[in-house]
Amino acid sequence: MFKKATLLFLFMTISATTYGQMNDFDITLFVGSPQGDFRDNLDRTAVGINGSVAFAIPSSSVQVGAELGIMTYGSDTRRENFNPNIPEVRVRVNTSYDIFTGHLFLRYEAPGGVVRPYIDGLVGFNYLFTETKIQDNNDFDEIASDTNFDDTAFSYGIGGGLKFKVADTGTNQYMINLKTRYLIGSEAAYLQPGSLEVVNGSLVFDASNSTTNLLTIHLGLTVKF
Repeated sequence: MFKKATLLFLFMTISATTYGQMNDFDITLFVGSPQGDFRDNLDRTAVGINGSVAFAIPSSSVQVGAELGIMTYGSDTRRENFNPNIPEVRVRVNTSYDIFTGHLFLRYEAPGGVVRPYIDGLVGFNYLFTETKIQDNNDFDEIASDTNFDDTAFSYGIGGGLKFKVADTGTNQYMINLKTRYLIGSEAAYLQPGSLEVVNGSLVFDASNSTTNLLTIHLGLTVKF
């Protein structure tokens, strides 16, 4: 799923650069807060990074685009012997609990001005997954990794924000971007910190199940080109 979503994002970026009008590329840091039943099960704040590209529909204030995001809402870490027969060498076992999001959006943005408000309608997916990595205990080089548990939820919602122009080179404009999204996610199964155990050499899951609504708040940079 990562590969397919990334290829779509790259295609949208290439399309935007070949389009005639001024387009947007955004990169933001954000926090995500589960809502409703999701919050009842997972009362944690996630932290992540998000990127999007949008291109203008000719002779209008409407843009179409795509965005990808990844957020982490927790992790478990322990140290183990690299091999039962080699107790002198220890490794770091890190399990992360993550949500990867991908959405297409339709945007109306106020034209011109130093401050530009906008509103978005979005549709896409939330991919919830738990991944464990074995890393070198000293320099954190990855030795091996595996996805322990995953599920996908359909997602749609609304968003909006403000862009503040801070520089204009004539060909590019640079803007501070503050935005928020409320995303309604369908039901999915997922793990949370402490719900994955090793018992007698086997993995034991204590999965939660609920809708996956999210509220996200973003701050970052937009480049108009």
